[in-house]
Amino acid sequence: MQRARRLASTTVVAVLAVAGLSACQAEPDVAAYLGGDQKITEEQVQRVYDQARDELTAAREQVQQQDTTGASAAALPPVEMPFKQKDVLNALLTIDVLEQAAAAKGVQAAAEPTVEQIAQGSSYSPNWEYTKLYARTFQLRAALLPKVTPAPLTDADLRPVYDRLRAGGAGDATPYEQFKTQLSDQNKQALQQTIGLRNELAEIVEDDHVKLNPRYGDQQLVLLSAQAGNADVPLVEVSFAGAGSSKAPFVTDVS
Repeated sequence: MQRARRLASTTVVAVLAVAGLSACQAEPDVAAYLGGDQKITEEQVQRVYDQARDELTAAREQVQQQDTTGASAAALPPVEMPFKQKDVLNALLTIDVLEQAAAAKGVQAAAEPTVEQIAQGSSYSPNWEYTKLYARTFQLRAALLPKVTPAPLTDADLRPVYDRLRAGGAGDATPYEQFKTQLSDQNKQALQQTIGLRNELAEIVEDDHVKLNPRYGDQQLVLLSAQAGNADVPLVEVSFAGAGSSKAPFVTDVS
């Protein structure tokens, strides 16, 4: 997954999520509700997950059949999955929001990155439905970014990013005021463009009244991240905590 992290850190990253779903107490088979009566079911999420798991399991069994050491199948642990069910739901929700934004602007998803390129930069198979969903989130963002109005780069946006970079180990001990003045024009432009997209997507998220089954936890729509060691530090994001309320606390970070 190291190569996948590099891919995510060099391209605008969106991993969409939400929190809170009291209605799921009545419908436990629902993974998420999004706007009106639309919903994503647990079955949809599990089907995408199972496809990859079954393919990896079959591949390992094939290798085992060719193994001449006599290793027992019972001794083998379950296959290690490169993604989780919550990632599947994130991709489905991400696509829903980005497609709404694309439709409003009359743009089509970009041709790249292709599914094959995503697979080459990660541990995913190009045959998996999850890989196709993941690729589409990148394609939609690539089409949307040039179409949004850049937002002013304020201290309210930039200071949290500075703090996250420091906390994540991606920044040095440079004081904030110096950090702010040393940002290159290219970095400033990238931040302004991404914040502009964040602002537009935050409105769609709020209007969608997205509610998530609690089993998927508290997650965010991450638009930009920086790599710190083996981890990605989220920098520009929209929180789905409290989504559906006009006072929802949208978290915003930039770098």
